[in-house]
Amino acid sequence: MADTHNSENQSEKPLSLSERIENHRREIQYLVKQGGEQAQYEFKRTVFLSRENLDERLDFVKLVQSMANAEIATERCIVVGADPKEKKFHPVTNASDFDPANLSKILGAYLDPLPRFQVFNLTTDESDPFVVISLDPNQTRPIMVAKAGQTSKDKTRLEVGDVWIKRNTDTVRATRADLDLMYKVRSEEDAEDRARKRLKHLLELATPQQTQISTTVVPTFALIVGPRDDLKRFTEELVAANDLRRFQMLLEAARENLVEGWDQFEVLQFEISNQLLLNLAEFYKNQFVPVLESVVEVALLSIKHGVGQDWIKAAISLLLESFDVTRTLNRLPLGAILRTGSPILPWWKPAFELFIGVRAIAIYAVARKRLSYLSEILPRIVTWEAENGIKRTRTPILFWPFRPSPFNSDEFRQGRAYYFWNQRVGAAWARYFGNFTKFVEASSQLEFLLEFNSYLGMNTLKDPKYQAWLQSSVATDIAFDYVPDLYDDDLRSTVPMAEHFYDILAKGTPFPAYLFVDARMPGQVFGSWPEARRLQIYGDFLRHLKAWQESYRFEGLRRFPFMWDWDGRLGTTARASK
Repeated sequence: MADTHNSENQSEKPLSLSERIENHRREIQYLVKQGGEQAQYEFKRTVFLSRENLDERLDFVKLVQSMANAEIATERCIVVGADPKEKKFHPVTNASDFDPANLSKILGAYLDPLPRFQVFNLTTDESDPFVVISLDPNQTRPIMVAKAGQTSKDKTRLEVGDVWIKRNTDTVRATRADLDLMYKVRSEEDAEDRARKRLKHLLELATPQQTQISTTVVPTFALIVGPRDDLKRFTEELVAANDLRRFQMLLEAARENLVEGWDQFEVLQFEISNQLLLNLAEFYKNQFVPVLESVVEVALLSIKHGVGQDWIKAAISLLLESFDVTRTLNRLPLGAILRTGSPILPWWKPAFELFIGVRAIAIYAVARKRLSYLSEILPRIVTWEAENGIKRTRTPILFWPFRPSPFNSDEFRQGRAYYFWNQRVGAAWARYFGNFTKFVEASSQLEFLLEFNSYLGMNTLKDPKYQAWLQSSVATDIAFDYVPDLYDDDLRSTVPMAEHFYDILAKGTPFPAYLFVDARMPGQVFGSWPEARRLQIYGDFLRHLKAWQESYRFEGLRRFPFMWDWDGRLGTTARASK
């Protein structure tokens, strides 16, 4: 029999992300004030996840596994920084431990599959910070222990194959009946999915004239921040129907957050209050980042399915508009700390996350050998204002616009690609790249392309005639200097892109415009030179790149050069240019 109450609720508008967060915030405060335990919420006064706290880390992994496996049809939440027994909050001082990328790394090391979760950094009405780890009600259960975990005293806390489950407020091993139920639910879902596909196929056969997919849902903010699989299905329907207009509507819904969402914060006021800083941090963590991840997701999906250039242009334009807007945050103190002891949102952080997103899209275009999409990214010039407008820089977005850099030199010692993967890409979009190694390989090919653009843009060839053309035809305030992310590994990953450039030069055909910041540069450099001269110029670049890597590693990083060199026709070309 249908549940009348539930049927009525289905027609209600889904809660927005901000409404969900506020409901959790109020409910948690109420439960802490009343005291006692509750099945949907698990309260922890403190949790430390560093390697020095191995016991707590393993206990936390076990807790997440048990709650993700629980038979609860709603979100399940772990609250860190609250104690219902004491009826008080204990401000969280290690919020960075709960960064989604860090949690994914820890949980993924022990659990298979990785539980679906979100992290919210919230504050009480009295401004006490606490953390909520929200577990999606739709998990791929059973979630099992894939790697044994031993405590610092060699006591086994997690055994391979263990399935822990939360039953009411107790953590217990799953019984045979629990596992049968989990597999039964999964098999029923698979059967329902197959039935839907069969029905769709039969309908298509019955009405062959209706080949376009019906995409009647108006894209909303709830779709953007909701389950990622729903967004993926919706985007794929848009691609199949070639519905660019509805795709633009989807991006417009995201724009309300990425661009207009910052309007609520008066960051240009003379005095910046603690409450403003807290509100900024909450908006960034709980709204800006989820929306950004979704916009990049739909762009990656679009490239995957080979959409028209206008689709990628629309997504990149939105991300760069947001990048420009976030420059207004440069009035925020770079290293300020709240009176509670919690670090604020660094003013450059939103722009940096946007930069990683644009980078990920470009790297994916390279990985899929769909370089023409770079025409919507590579020529885009952005302006960067350092803290308090001390310095302004105009440079291509795929270069490094953060000058002076807010990072210290140690953060990129393993390469920027490694940092980008751990910072955001691995947790948000790993499935598009396959694994870290493939991501780095495609990233290295992009770096080769960017360094070639820098080589021409700075006239490293020392050609007086070309220099005169640059000064008269290319904006002189665009910074073409660039340090390629090609120092932590040898250059073998760049070979596919290097070979591609060689083929173009050997054939004597014009370079495609999508490979350059300014499409006129290669024509001015290579012009109508015969093949031998074109390859000599290219050989100079290959030799320059290898010499730069050796010098940078030895003088900048105190590391030995790689025992590797260009091979085959690339090696012949590089040696002939000496």
